[in-house]
Amino acid sequence: MSTSVSSSMFKKLKSFLLRTKDGELTPIEAEKIQKASYALNHTEVKKRFSPVYLSFLSGLDNEDKQIFEATLYYLKRIAINKPKYKDEIVKVLNEKIKDTNISPEFRSSIKNLVSEIL
Repeated sequence: MSTSVSSSMFKKLKSFLLRTKDGELTPIEAEKIQKASYALNHTEVKKRFSPVYLSFLSGLDNEDKQIFEATLYYLKRIAINKPKYKDEIVKVLNEKIKDTNISPEFRSSIKNLVSEIL
């Protein structure tokens, strides 16, 4: 069930609160607004920010060459455009180079990428 308030419901709520007669709230709309308000008041604010590059790291374990190369491409772009993540990305890539489960071709691609980033 969606807990968001649509613009039409917001307009009706606004008119209701301001005591205008252009729209009446139906019980269903009032219930949706109440649920959305409850959800907004009780959702926990995300306390920790996750850098974008963390979502790409799973692609390094993929056997598909296209996905692996796309992951390397995006990690390179992030490292170049966001210097604050460069050291962390290089650290992860160096750990991946030491992994014995990846193919030699993928390992050499990672080594090339690390040298390009640095």
